[in-house]
Amino acid sequence: MEKIFLIIIAAVLVNNYVLTKFLGICAFVGVSNKLESAVGMGMAVIFVMTLASFICWLIQNYLLVPLHIEFLQTVFFILIIAALVQFLEMVIKK
Repeated sequence: MEKIFLIIIAAVLVNNYVLTKFLGICAFVGVSNKLESAVGMGMAVIFVMTLASFICWLIQNYLLVPLHIEFLQTVFFILIIAALVQFLEMVIKK
């Protein structure tokens, strides 16, 4: 009985498909009134996530792990994504 209860809790809170999809598109829905802006936002997200994944992998494997400071990975990941978003915003405005 306990395992069934844990599965239900996990399905409702952790693996909730509707909730995760809604949270994932929240920012996208807020700025996309037209198809053009939606496509632009989608391309920006793809660009930032691809580049951030590559840079974060490099930093993780060549800086954080050799120096044994893996506990700082979240800070580095947030800084990288924030910097890429700012860079992309400057490029788009130009």
